[in-house]
Amino acid sequence: MADSGDRWRGSRSRSGAGGRGWGRGTESGRGQNRQRGGNFGARGSTTGRGERRNTRGEGGNLHRGRTRLCRFIEHGKHCLYGDNCSFSHDTANTSSSSSTGGLADTPEQCRDREDYHGWKRLIKRPPMPNDLHTIGMIWQGALKILDEGDRNWKQMVPRDLDSEENHGRDHMDSLLSMSSNDHGQTTFVTLAQPFLSVFTHSAMLDCLSVDTFVGNLYSFISGTNGSRVIPFLTRLCTNLANAYGNAEISKDFVETALAATLILLREILKREQRAAFHEGLPDLINFVENTADTTGIGKADRVHHIILNQSREIRAIIARVNGLLPSVPAPTVDGVSTTILKYTYPRQVIVPGGKHDNDHGDITKIKILPTEDEIRSDEPEFLPTTDLDQPHFLNDPVARHLDTQFRLLHHDIFGELKVALAGLIHSITDDPKLLESWKLNLGDMRAYAYPNAYLAHVSNENRDFEAHVSFSQIQALLKKTASQRCEWWDNSSRLEEGALLCFVSSIGNRTSLLFLTVSKKCTNAKKDRSLTSDDWKSTIVTKLATRSQSDLETMIKFSCQGTRGALIDFPGILLATFVPILENLQTMYRSGRLPFQQWILPNRQTHKSAKATNIPPPLYARTHRFSFSLDSILEPAGLGSGLSYSPEDGYEANSAGVLSEIEERTSLDRAQCEALIAALTREFALLQGPPGTGKTYLGVKLMSVILACKAKADLGPVVVVCYTNHALDQFLEHLIEIGIDKIIRIGGQSKSSLLEGKNLRVVAQGEAKTKSEGYLLAQSYRRLDEDQQQINSLLGLLHATKKKPEWVNLKHHIERRHPRIFTQFSRFDEDGFETVGKEPFQKVLAATSLSFTSKPGKTSIASRRLNAIDWWNLGHEIREQQENIHGEINRRVLQTADVIGVTTTGLARGISVLQRVHSKIIICEEAGEVMEPHMISAMLPYVEHFIQIGDHQQLRPQINNHGLSIESKRGNPYQLDRSQFERLSMGETGRPAFPVAQLNVQRRMRPEVSTLIQSTLYPRLIDHGTTKTFPDVVGMRENVFWLDHTNMEEQPSADRHQKSRSNDWEVDMIHALVRHIVRQGVYSSSQIAVLTPYTGQLQKLRAKMRSDFEVVLSERDEEKLTQDGFDHYEDVSAAEESQTIENRSTPLEKKKLSEML
Repeated sequence: MADSGDRWRGSRSRSGAGGRGWGRGTESGRGQNRQRGGNFGARGSTTGRGERRNTRGEGGNLHRGRTRLCRFIEHGKHCLYGDNCSFSHDTANTSSSSSTGGLADTPEQCRDREDYHGWKRLIKRPPMPNDLHTIGMIWQGALKILDEGDRNWKQMVPRDLDSEENHGRDHMDSLLSMSSNDHGQTTFVTLAQPFLSVFTHSAMLDCLSVDTFVGNLYSFISGTNGSRVIPFLTRLCTNLANAYGNAEISKDFVETALAATLILLREILKREQRAAFHEGLPDLINFVENTADTTGIGKADRVHHIILNQSREIRAIIARVNGLLPSVPAPTVDGVSTTILKYTYPRQVIVPGGKHDNDHGDITKIKILPTEDEIRSDEPEFLPTTDLDQPHFLNDPVARHLDTQFRLLHHDIFGELKVALAGLIHSITDDPKLLESWKLNLGDMRAYAYPNAYLAHVSNENRDFEAHVSFSQIQALLKKTASQRCEWWDNSSRLEEGALLCFVSSIGNRTSLLFLTVSKKCTNAKKDRSLTSDDWKSTIVTKLATRSQSDLETMIKFSCQGTRGALIDFPGILLATFVPILENLQTMYRSGRLPFQQWILPNRQTHKSAKATNIPPPLYARTHRFSFSLDSILEPAGLGSGLSYSPEDGYEANSAGVLSEIEERTSLDRAQCEALIAALTREFALLQGPPGTGKTYLGVKLMSVILACKAKADLGPVVVVCYTNHALDQFLEHLIEIGIDKIIRIGGQSKSSLLEGKNLRVVAQGEAKTKSEGYLLAQSYRRLDEDQQQINSLLGLLHATKKKPEWVNLKHHIERRHPRIFTQFSRFDEDGFETVGKEPFQKVLAATSLSFTSKPGKTSIASRRLNAIDWWNLGHEIREQQENIHGEINRRVLQTADVIGVTTTGLARGISVLQRVHSKIIICEEAGEVMEPHMISAMLPYVEHFIQIGDHQQLRPQINNHGLSIESKRGNPYQLDRSQFERLSMGETGRPAFPVAQLNVQRRMRPEVSTLIQSTLYPRLIDHGTTKTFPDVVGMRENVFWLDHTNMEEQPSADRHQKSRSNDWEVDMIHALVRHIVRQGVYSSSQIAVLTPYTGQLQKLRAKMRSDFEVVLSERDEEKLTQDGFDHYEDVSAAEESQTIENRSTPLEKKKLSEML
């Protein structure tokens, strides 16, 4: 179903702007606008306004009449000549011919430039009272530029409207304050409609480069708590209803205006949430819905779904902001409740909040990283159950589901960390000397502690603060050479880039925590600060894990004071892989957005005889006579007449004729044909396939059919999401093989040579920046360079003061903060005589044992620290603007693709860009292995068709905390490792069954093997005829052989991180068996797989066989080995340390036999 993000672009109204019966409203908007100008002062006269113009790239030599664009600015660089440059720095007013080496503009470019400059002249003039003609020209002209203009001019529209050099806001206020009488209804709505179309246009809402300017404009449109926009939209809807009732406007006009009204409102509430407090907002939503009903908009109409989704989201935002989420009563059957109570004793409804400073009922207020107060708290964490029949403090099903998934995922990531750090804090409080010991106790948490740590140096490198943290060299490396230390660190999984760190210190009786991440892992012994350059200490480059100002101040303070502590490394926690997921869940909760919520959260059955869920076709396929062409999958291609399928026929109607024809004319078997039709006819489809049944093969055929109608249905790029990089590469390679070439792969972990030139980073290099983007980037880099110089200068003074307190470094601070003390160090006495020689301060310092860092806070130079923080804060807005511009370039590239391939982790990292790509179809492979929070996050705003392909009988999602697993008694209420695919496929008690298309013909296993899973997991599984002719295994008497032995397994490792099992006898036997099979000369090592259920056994098998074979591990196994504490290098025996480890790739599927089969 179309989601609330669906933009509705209205048709431009070219009707005359003349009219009568309307006049200026009595609202205070105009006065507010004048006051706004007064607050800023005269144009260009205040520092604040000058800074604002400079941030927007409106300064320097922009208006000197130069016609040719400066080459530095043209290429996005900083001009070395500054204001003395002979060429123009104005990217808007420079002729486009200057950027093409003097080539003449095309007629279209000339027309676009003339349209833009003509429109800009209008907004440079202040509005005149009742000037209807100008109002119409401004908004129709802006809409024409956004619809038809060059990309450069499109980006200039919001910049110019927001610029203080123009009167864009005055013209906006002129329209927003407008009112009408009985004879001016048509004129009112005719002028307002292009205004709505401009501010709900995709060029405004989706372009990251101009998001800052658009946000400023939306803030103005909203007014204080919605005081400007809600009265305007109320008047607009009233005039729409009256004009339609008088037959003055068409039904299409009303539909377009209503849809745009709700999109504008939703966008305002997203950016200015205080508008939700306006008392007129609920009545406005009701009026819009009633007007839609009055005009007779049918439920099958596209605009009906837009209005329905937008109004539903807006109501959810209003309810959340006001703390009154709507109550949903339990359905009944014949007057009797159908709610199944599993406990007869009434359970108490727990409402979170108040236990510590990060405990809130509203998940949008929860900080992602745990706070110090949260870690110290002894109160149990609130963990909601996923059982919808159990009580919850939220009654709204969408809010409850998002709240539950966020809290469980957050606990899965940080639950064990909080327990470990809490225990460490208590231990250090009792004995602070533990910070100098290697025996820090972190419980069962996989973490590494490095004692005697301190922040050796803080600098502003790469336009961000970085801290060099030094600590005692690992004891095992003290007697090693530099090259041996380098080899050890290179092969160790410790302190990898992006890993979470915690600097724990004790000052007085207070233990402090500072979260960092690894910025750079340097093992070069020739560098001054690296992990290997010193025999007795190691140094790692870090940066703050948060954008918190208090954390930055703490970091600088610790560096200046030489604070000692311990550095804790959490190698299994990479912020970049889950922080975007958690933040996206918060965003969805804030907006009340959950696409396909009626299928993801089905209501309880209201009738005992309720039928299975009937899922309609995707929204884009509901138009009359829409059909999918199947010509691309016919075999042989082009033989006979074409074949197509229309969703209007319905899924059930294809049980005979159509399915038979598809099966006859394609390479698909019957079950695959049924699954293909199911995927095309259901907007939310699940396709399940046991091992070897051709899930990927079907997915490729499905993609071929979908892309055949891409242009007709305006689908945008199809997004393919996979859990692993290997599965994604394999799927995309199959698409290339059938001729699908416009593919973009997101992420740098691809090992496919076919996809090297299709990576987003490579493709985006060929995308040109607009002039506006180039100029803004040049300005921002120049400002960041200036800021970096200022910050490093301040940090240099701080470090100098740390080494030796000099009077020149301290006198300004002492004079300002302690004037009476300052007079004591004056060179002049009461009689006016001057003391010569050293400064009195230096003499006192030399005569005493005063230590600058011995008394924190007493002699600290807080002023310089605060100055550095101020510069850091100033750079945040600039860096965000840079990220938006680079993100916009990526978005434009992605929008041109036919297929976008991304892993679930890559999607999380790039969610801010992907959310603005118009993709109506998402296909998720390996859906059974994806956690539900990740699956929810993958539902991008424009999605209308969501297809999941997987098998819940194979591997479940991988989680960190076994206490949340469906496989543990304690985790049964939470079931975080139960995928959405499994939950819907298996069904839930009291809720309608979800239709699942199942494949049932396997082509991978010989019958002796498939029998093992047919009798247990897949009773409907059928062996294809080709499996019965597989040759026997060479060198083996039996193709399937069971071996039972009595050799006992080894005791678990003494390493507290390694608790898995192993059996040395089996390791030796498997090694010998693999060698025997390879020596037959028929099979290569790549054709042999070894499975084991234990990571301890897996690690020993890899160590045993690496000298003879290339051992390849799956991504999940690599992660599991790391998670269970089996470091690739550290586990190698001393005899093997000198060997070069080259084959670290990937091996052996484990845990369930069905997965490997």
